[in-house]
Amino acid sequence: MNPYTPLPDAPLLRGRQEFVLNACRGKRVLHLGCVDAGLTLERFQHGELMHQKLDLVASELWGVDVDAGGMAFLRQHGFEHLLTVDISLPDDASVEAIRLLHAKDFDVILATEVLEHLPNPANFLAAVQRLMTPGHTQFIVTVPNAFRVDTLLWMWRGVEYVHPDHNYWFSYATITALMGKAGFVIQSVYPYSFQSSQVLPNKVRRLFRPSRARTDVQSAAAPRAPAAQRQKSPGAYFKSLPKRLLVAALYRRTPFWGDGLLVVATTDTHD
Repeated sequence: MNPYTPLPDAPLLRGRQEFVLNACRGKRVLHLGCVDAGLTLERFQHGELMHQKLDLVASELWGVDVDAGGMAFLRQHGFEHLLTVDISLPDDASVEAIRLLHAKDFDVILATEVLEHLPNPANFLAAVQRLMTPGHTQFIVTVPNAFRVDTLLWMWRGVEYVHPDHNYWFSYATITALMGKAGFVIQSVYPYSFQSSQVLPNKVRRLFRPSRARTDVQSAAAPRAPAAQRQKSPGAYFKSLPKRLLVAALYRRTPFWGDGLLVVATTDTHD
């Protein structure tokens, strides 16, 4: 067995939401793990809850989660097609809900930042596969990356930086192997990052770009960041410079130092 997995050439995504929302636009979508436990209210109030954003772009949206309180909150705010069920461990009370999902022909099944929380990801993936239409349904998964830069920097300090509710770390090799063993056909894998890989601040980089004429109307219409975000001192920039240099160097070598991984897969067979 070969323990060395060559990393593919892949573009580095700036975050994951834009890709996910574009993939779900105009589609029938099943959102697994649709409640952000502990943060649902806060993110909903700021319009940052993924299920909110999916509701604006999907032609039909279904949500599944085991968090009864969070699901009740979504129902109170007008969301429909919500099922409080664990698809990987269905009980007698959830048989009808599972049957309802099996009757749907979903274009996209989405599980963002879910696998790492589960006690048994393999059971979950098997359940997802049974909900897919072979050769049609796309399954989009995102997971934190085991080799993200922040994790390595904290390890240098003798600390493992990980969400307390996570049970697994995934890398390109392990997430593709797990999904392959579960019977999925991997279409593409993208690393994504939440941090800038640019050494110079935006204001400085703009000085070196070709000048573009801007009218007063264009300038006034351009959205501006809140003052707290705009007023960053030179000291803060120089404090962040070592990390900026490290991130830029690592990302030039491979984007798989990014914060997370996004996998797009299909299935050719039913269990």
